[in-house]
Amino acid sequence: MNLDENNRSPNDNLNKIMQFIESGTVIPVISNSFRIDEIFREDQGLKEQTAKAPKFYDEARTIDHLLTKKWAEAFFYPMSDDHNLARVAQYRQVESEDPDMAKIEYLAFLNDRLLKLCENEKGYEDIVSQLKPQKKRLIFSDTVKQLDYPRQFAHGREDPLRLLARLPLKIYITTSYSNFLERALESEGKSPRTQICFLSSGASNVKREHLPDPDYDPTLTNPAVYHFFGLENYKETLVLSEDDYMNFLMHAVEEINSQDLYPTPLRLALPDARIILLGYNLSDWDFRTLFRFILRIRKTARAKPSIAIQFKPHLGKKNYEARSIKYLEHYFEGHIFSVEWTSAENFIYELWDTWNKYRQGQQ
Repeated sequence: MNLDENNRSPNDNLNKIMQFIESGTVIPVISNSFRIDEIFREDQGLKEQTAKAPKFYDEARTIDHLLTKKWAEAFFYPMSDDHNLARVAQYRQVESEDPDMAKIEYLAFLNDRLLKLCENEKGYEDIVSQLKPQKKRLIFSDTVKQLDYPRQFAHGREDPLRLLARLPLKIYITTSYSNFLERALESEGKSPRTQICFLSSGASNVKREHLPDPDYDPTLTNPAVYHFFGLENYKETLVLSEDDYMNFLMHAVEEINSQDLYPTPLRLALPDARIILLGYNLSDWDFRTLFRFILRIRKTARAKPSIAIQFKPHLGKKNYEARSIKYLEHYFEGHIFSVEWTSAENFIYELWDTWNKYRQGQQ
């Protein structure tokens, strides 16, 4: 495997999955942090925070982690792992004595942070003044849309989420709390259907159209977007704290045969699909929980080769980095996943370029 420091994915793995994209048997799995990182890319406060961090401090390399540290500061989180969203949310959940308060406050924090970025920006002052008093009730994805975020992408290229949405796929999985993926699909002329899987008994106010439908047959023009960790429209559905993740995993395993919570189209597709994991960090709870669930599903069938997109660890010593990379490769290869050492954005750009060549008969 090519490990050059050029942020490009080896073409071998991309070429191998082209025929499966064509047959619709590839399932992208998109993290919550993927779009969050793009939205807050130009946040000057986060840039300054990165500059102050130790040179080889991996927890300061993602915007999602830096945002968590800022949220933790707001209520004086007392422990050293203030980049860990699940643990920070767990602390806030316990301190507030309300299981949903941490979820409400986290989404309000994201709204407030984005509004502050734009409050003095020409052309957005009126929008910000109208939205600010409502920050605790706002849907974050609505705030993002009204403020025209994200406004730029790597090297001035297209929105990578739009490129994913443009692929001929019927099923997408996301652990995002927002409907960014659905909006990208709609921008590509498709009519996606949002489905929240593995809902707990406490999520009684979810609209019928967002409940898992075992009879819904996703198509290329009407794809399904399965939200595994909840949707911000229903804050009680969010999987955010450590307890939330543990409860999700136990509940998902218990209900793995329930068509009402784990719909038939997804049940049939997931074991045999080529999966692409996008925007996850190996140490984070969202990845660990999701990956354990995927392994649980795939062990009942012959696992198909899949791909995990990872940033290389930067530990300051080449020997340590090489050992860490070797460990991660062994970890994923043991579960039939190959590792692409690049960013999710760069991988999607190369995936799209390779797909274009493939469908034009150049590959």
